[in-house]
Amino acid sequence: MINPLLQKRATRRRRLASSTGQSIVEVAIAMPILLGLVIGIFEFGRAWNVRQVTTNAAREGSRLAVIAGADPLVVEAEIDGRMSDAGLDPGLATITISGMACCIGLPVSVQLDYPFQFTFIGPIVDLLGGGGSIPGSITMTTTSTMRHE
Repeated sequence: MINPLLQKRATRRRRLASSTGQSIVEVAIAMPILLGLVIGIFEFGRAWNVRQVTTNAAREGSRLAVIAGADPLVVEAEIDGRMSDAGLDPGLATITISGMACCIGLPVSVQLDYPFQFTFIGPIVDLLGGGGSIPGSITMTTTSTMRHE
C-alpha cells in the first residue's frame, strides 16, 4: 500500500513542475510588444504615404508656377486637387509660393505644410505623458523649387 502522505507530496511536486500556465504568461508578455510593433509599422507607413503625397503635390504646384503667366490661385487649386485625390484634406494644408512674379531663370519655391495626426500612437504618447497641445501630431513640411521658364 502507498503512503498517502508520499502520494500527496508527489502530486504537489507534479503540479509545481507542470508548465500549463507558462504559455499564457509568455503570450501575455509578448502580445503587447508585437501589437505595438505592428501598429507602429502601419502608422509610420501611413505617415510616409502622406509625406509622399505632399511632396508630389508641391512638385506639381511648382511645375505649374514656373510657366509664364501662371496664376497663384491656379497653382493652389492644383495642389488642393492633388491632395484631395489622395484622400487628404486640403483645408489643413498651408501653401506658401515665393518668387512667382519674378524674372525668367530665377527660382520659384512652393512650400507645403501639412499636419499629420498619429491615430493609434498619439493616445499612447498621451498616456505616457508626452504632453504638448496635440499629442502624437507632427507637421510635415516639403518644399519644391524650380526655375522660371
